Amino acid sequence: MKTLQNLATALLRLLESRIDAWALSRIAPSPAGSVRWRRAALWTTIAIGAAGAIWAVEQRAWLQVQWPGQAVAADSRLSQPSQAPAALPTGLRRQGPALIYTCQGKEAASRMSSRLYDFSAIFDREELQQRLIADNRGAFQAATCKVGAEVQIPAPLLAPLQNAPIGDVVAEPVRAVYLSGDNMRPSRLAAEVRRLRSIGANGVVFDVKDVIGVVNYRSAAPNIERYRRYDPPIRNIQKTIRYLHENGMFVIARTALFQDQNLATQRPDLAIHDRNAAGGILLVKGRPLWVDPGQEEVRSYNLGLVQELIGLGVDEIQFDYVRYPAEGNLSGVSYHGVQSPHDKTGFLARFLAGAWLLTRASNTRLSIDIFGIVAWGEEVDVKSTGQRIERLSRFVDILSPMLYPSHFHRGWGGIANPADEPFRFYNEGVQRFKDRARSGIVIRPWVQAFKWRVTRYNEEYIRQQIAGSSAAGGRGWMMWNAGNDYDMVYSALRHGESLTTQRSASPQEAVPGG
Repeated sequence: MKTLQNLATALLRLLESRIDAWALSRIAPSPAGSVRWRRAALWTTIAIGAAGAIWAVEQRAWLQVQWPGQAVAADSRLSQPSQAPAALPTGLRRQGPALIYTCQGKEAASRMSSRLYDFSAIFDREELQQRLIADNRGAFQAATCKVGAEVQIPAPLLAPLQNAPIGDVVAEPVRAVYLSGDNMRPSRLAAEVRRLRSIGANGVVFDVKDVIGVVNYRSAAPNIERYRRYDPPIRNIQKTIRYLHENGMFVIARTALFQDQNLATQRPDLAIHDRNAAGGILLVKGRPLWVDPGQEEVRSYNLGLVQELIGLGVDEIQFDYVRYPAEGNLSGVSYHGVQSPHDKTGFLARFLAGAWLLTRASNTRLSIDIFGIVAWGEEVDVKSTGQRIERLSRFVDILSPMLYPSHFHRGWGGIANPADEPFRFYNEGVQRFKDRARSGIVIRPWVQAFKWRVTRYNEEYIRQQIAGSSAAGGRGWMMWNAGNDYDMVYSALRHGESLTTQRSASPQEAVPGG
């Protein structure tokens, strides 16, 4: 197995070198470059196929250990690891198409539902507890199982759940809210899904890897678990994705890329160097928050997560912090392999091209969050972050600009308080992104669902942002509130005009008093 892993690593390095040539041809094509492009494409195809085949062998072996005797799909490259433990827990046995549990003592149904959660398709643990009692009345006295009683597990899981995207997030407008990993627990998520459905929304964006670097589910990727410091809040990622899909929700897996405190802390050699800081690495508010996009191991670490998410069947992988740092004192900072600002964009494009190629064999789409201000082409911002839209947009399906009006400083563009101009910034911002990005890309912006700097944050404020985006050709929206408080959003969209009719709204119609 070690030999296979080494060979896979070598092939992936070859793939990355080929991506560079391929990416360059996409960014700056020339007649003389067409032959180089075809050669790069050939090598890329060979490397993907070989590395994918080796990955499939490893995944097949892993699944056979987890579920002995279970057949694995022929296309294992896109299969997904089980979240269930390798062996059935004490007292649980398989009996034909059923799972039977023998009570080991006077065991509470609540404890039993926790122990056996991974072996039932029921998503909510409280619902599982109720079903255990209802389906096995003779085995329980009140809510306690009788010693030696046999309990049949409702909706038994006899094999790993297999998920796949439920549709095309490019073809269909997505209307979603953001949830942190902690808020993906069953009861909290179920409540949010009910509210989303009440306004006709159809998506959830959740943190797969947050800015602290915590991967919010138990991963099968060895590198992810090797650096884990915190228990993940999502108990079973397959059941979570299945639940959302069954409720008509697109699953958008958000991952913070290069702001990763966990990796920067545990692997300071991968952090951004700063000659002015104690320890020689960049600190933001006293903490090492950033890893260097130019480091091959940093990119590989994140590409491993991409590969796993494809197999898990998410509809979209959304990259945040696809940039270099722009805050703090950067006077002593040096970046790996960066001789000019152009190199920053090159490393970002290199990562995105690799992720783009990985997703082409699946129906999973790619998106990136991007600073709203870069749409105005301010070179100081582009050079600092590396976020040059013309180049990065070539390797993703969706751009998600953060056009929050409150994030433009007071007096910006001669506007006293930009935070009070929701329609203007979304309308002009989306249009500017369309002008800069590749033709045909979907622009789906983040919408400001918080009141910071806003004089009158109300239902109309939410509607104005959406109307501004729609009038400029934005397709769908995603609501951002760091605390996941969307009361204002639900009120605005439940009581306001149907948003499906706002696409044709003009600025004069949409702006109050216009």
